[in-house]
Amino acid sequence: MNKPGNIAVAVVIAWAAAGAARAAERITVGLEVHVDGTSAVGGFEDQLRAGVRRALEALGDVEIVTPGAPSQRMLRILAASGSGIHSASVIVTERYDRETLMVLGIEDDDLAATMMALHIVNGHWIFTGTDVADVAKRIVAAVDSDVLAKSRARKRP
Repeated sequence: MNKPGNIAVAVVIAWAAAGAARAAERITVGLEVHVDGTSAVGGFEDQLRAGVRRALEALGDVEIVTPGAPSQRMLRILAASGSGIHSASVIVTERYDRETLMVLGIEDDDLAATMMALHIVNGHWIFTGTDVADVAKRIVAAVDSDVLAKSRARKRP
């Protein structure tokens, strides 16, 4: 094969490898579920956590980090249950990275370090329902169509 042909093949291979790397990028999410009071009795917290985890994993591009591990993005759920009605207050928080802060005009290193240690709320929802699995699916559908969709859009070239 001639030299221009080799270069063309190398370009195609590099382009395909870059596409595969982008496809393999996963959105990391920390998951915290907390249920207060008598709602914690009876497995409601475990059912809600498991339902949200299953729905997030079903998205295919989301990786749930080990509880307690640092994460760029956190999904926090405070829930309660009583008389057959389940409710959940959901917030998604993200940490700013240095690149984002530079775009925002934050050039001072001390201020940037402080801001990168904070989590900024990117979304808040409240859900109620009689079926825990349905509440979990609705939580993930809302987060997916809002915060995660925006994250995917930012990652595209």
